[in-house]
Amino acid sequence: MTQFRIGDIVARKSYNYDVLFRITNIKGEIVDLIGITVRIVADAPIYDLKYISKEEATNIMNLNEKNNNDRLTRTYSGLKNRFNIRSNLNYINEQIPIYTKDSIYKKPGVVLHIDGDVEYARKCKDVYKRMGLTAHVYNIPEAEQPRHVYNLLTKIRPNILVITGHDAFIRKKNDLYNIDNYKNSRYFIESVLEARRYEHSLDNLVIFAGACQSYYEAIISAGANFASAPKRVLIDMLDPIIVAQTVAYTPVDKFAPLAGIISNTREGLKGIGGVQTRGQYREGMPGIN
Repeated sequence: MTQFRIGDIVARKSYNYDVLFRITNIKGEIVDLIGITVRIVADAPIYDLKYISKEEATNIMNLNEKNNNDRLTRTYSGLKNRFNIRSNLNYINEQIPIYTKDSIYKKPGVVLHIDGDVEYARKCKDVYKRMGLTAHVYNIPEAEQPRHVYNLLTKIRPNILVITGHDAFIRKKNDLYNIDNYKNSRYFIESVLEARRYEHSLDNLVIFAGACQSYYEAIISAGANFASAPKRVLIDMLDPIIVAQTVAYTPVDKFAPLAGIISNTREGLKGIGGVQTRGQYREGMPGIN
């Protein structure tokens, strides 16, 4: 039997090796796992795991990154064509958007992003920068997020709030509507309630909350504009950014295109849902250099 160590990259045989995980803890014959490209936490017996080499993992992650770049580009291009947005993005390096200033005053929505995963927080911060968005990204464990969100909102005063990290539905308990059957949905719900204590209007503060297999109905009921996951499926690391990007670049006198948002996410309607929401993009003149 393979000797696994914390930090190893593995996949689960019983799930046909569909997701790459990093080992975070080993407790006897049970291993704690965290998704590398999807926002899920899990555990598995050692006999169910296959070691993934660094080379194989790099190839898979490079393909995933290419797909993500394609989705981000497609999302922005769709918004630009739909709303005739004056571009402040140039496309270089295989269609990766990079921000450049010009003479027209453009003000996309400002994002506050709270992420329970330190590596995802770092990657998301880089993506926001490449998309030309002002984003304040904080790595805060899911259980601590409700304690910090109100103060961060007061400090940053964003237009868009993203609350995410990792989650999981405990399927063996088989009750979708029991909050105790979710790893972290409780904390996402509590964070949304705290955010709505700060700002009640769904148009003045746009909220995305949730991760893989999160309790969608409860998060939306708490006051989120968008949430995961209606069918308790996995969502991609960048799915919350697809939502934030779309809202940030949708003009304030228009509704963000729900179908456009959802079609560019990993699992579509199974993974992300939401309600009618106004955009947060403004243009003006003269420009500010």
